Amino acid sequence: MPLRLGVFGGSFNPIHFGHLLAADDVRRRLRLDQVLFVPACSPPHRRGPLAPYRHRLEMTRLAIAKQPEFVLCPIEGNRPGLSYTVDTLCVLQSSYPSASLYLIVGADQYRDVASWHRPEVLTDYARIVVMSRPGVARPRLFKRHDPKRVLFSTVIPVGISAAVIRVRLAKGRSVRYMLPAGVTAYVERRRLYRRTTGSAS
Repeated sequence: MPLRLGVFGGSFNPIHFGHLLAADDVRRRLRLDQVLFVPACSPPHRRGPLAPYRHRLEMTRLAIAKQPEFVLCPIEGNRPGLSYTVDTLCVLQSSYPSASLYLIVGADQYRDVASWHRPEVLTDYARIVVMSRPGVARPRLFKRHDPKRVLFSTVIPVGISAAVIRVRLAKGRSVRYMLPAGVTAYVERRRLYRRTTGSAS
């Protein structure tokens, strides 16, 4: 049987329990063999203060370290320029020629997919799994996507966002139970997202 690989990209700024719960829910529902976590090196749709890539990569590694079904994929750190999803999928298809790829995105991301780089070819490389998000209506199918290659999935609702976490960290407030313990320790040690000093270099 061909390998069924989920591709879960994002800035992971920082990665939190909401990411992990949603990825695991999708993995179980679609019976994926593994989920590749792909931190974006230079995300084209940057939102909020962005910690350096090496920190976001390490936080992702710490968050998934004890989950064999989750695999860190640092592929975007090896490419210059902006981190376009279509380029990542192209490389992954070459790296895993016999695998079936499932691109995992949130409903809010898919709603804006028309603004992505070459969005019309995404379904050529992978099936797209559009996860439900609390407070976000189900987006319409992008007219240039094959409807048989786009799956709308209702996943466990988790009201945690990286933006809220960054605000709390900037104010010196607790993020306990929002981040895995290893990630929390790393953020505190590196003083990431602190308003007074900015992201650590």
